[in-house]
Amino acid sequence: MSIQSQAAIPFVHPIYVRGVLDCLNSRGIRPSEVLARAGLSWQDLGDGKPLLDFSVFRRFVVQAIQCSGEPALGLIAGAMLQPYHSPVGIAAVTSPNLGQGLEFLSRHATLIFRSMHFQLDNGPRWSTLRIRPLRPLFETHVFVMQSIVGAHCRMVEAIGGRPVDELTVGLPYARPEGGDEPCLRYVRRVEFDQQCLTFQLPVDLLDCPSPSADAKAFDAAAQACQKMASELGHLEFIHRVRQALLERLTANPDLNALAPDLGVSSRTLARRLADADLSFSDIKNDLRKTHAAWYLQHTELSIEDIASRLGYNDHTNFSRKFKDWYRVPPSKMRQSLRSSQH
Repeated sequence: MSIQSQAAIPFVHPIYVRGVLDCLNSRGIRPSEVLARAGLSWQDLGDGKPLLDFSVFRRFVVQAIQCSGEPALGLIAGAMLQPYHSPVGIAAVTSPNLGQGLEFLSRHATLIFRSMHFQLDNGPRWSTLRIRPLRPLFETHVFVMQSIVGAHCRMVEAIGGRPVDELTVGLPYARPEGGDEPCLRYVRRVEFDQQCLTFQLPVDLLDCPSPSADAKAFDAAAQACQKMASELGHLEFIHRVRQALLERLTANPDLNALAPDLGVSSRTLARRLADADLSFSDIKNDLRKTHAAWYLQHTELSIEDIASRLGYNDHTNFSRKFKDWYRVPPSKMRQSLRSSQH
């Protein structure tokens, strides 16, 4: 596997993973064990941390289901999520009515699930929310869909102040064999084999006032959502820079050479990185440091070849820089990494 194939795809906010861990803990399963198996730590799940990339999320889902033995874990965890755990939920439940709460939710849900598309359509009779993944979800497909079902049903109930029996859910997968569909525990009407995940309500319900309506709390939460969106925008731009630089690392491009590939001027590129308290050299240095160790552990490339792939014309400069990073020469690092595998 090449290092290029390992580029991260931002997928889900850490707050969602913390919610799943809370669910596991309530079922007597140690969250730290699941995290360790997935290659995560509690430090990765802070509010200020970037979105978890999809490859990490896939590992986490597999380990969570295995440890719990519960195939409907996504649905259960989603239903346990509290609206007040995120600014998105707070703004939704403090909206004036159900319609405005759902509109805010559909517009800002990507702050939690970045790789999903949410579209709300209000017709003459029905209000329909359609949710589509922007990339294949593979073995996490049912888990993610059921998580959103559980969380959305919980949110609609919180906004409206009562269980919404009028809700119909369309699921983008076949009815499970045996007919004991877990979603039926939470929703009265479920339809299978739909093109995408859908939530449908009578449009007349949208005017129902929210018992938790609070203009001041809504404004504060909406501002927090704007801040989250700005921060995620920075993170996604940095991800694009890292990916573009990683693909051209051998050529050792400078900022002026890479900026056109990102569709921005060199001045804009430098400014946007500075807004995130980074520089172009910071990103290049981090990529070289990380992938130098990767090459040493996972390939038989010589030190000279590794230096060349990382954009160094002189392997002695690479070795000197490597020793600054890790306090040992590359050859010693390779020996240490190899011995730790046996």
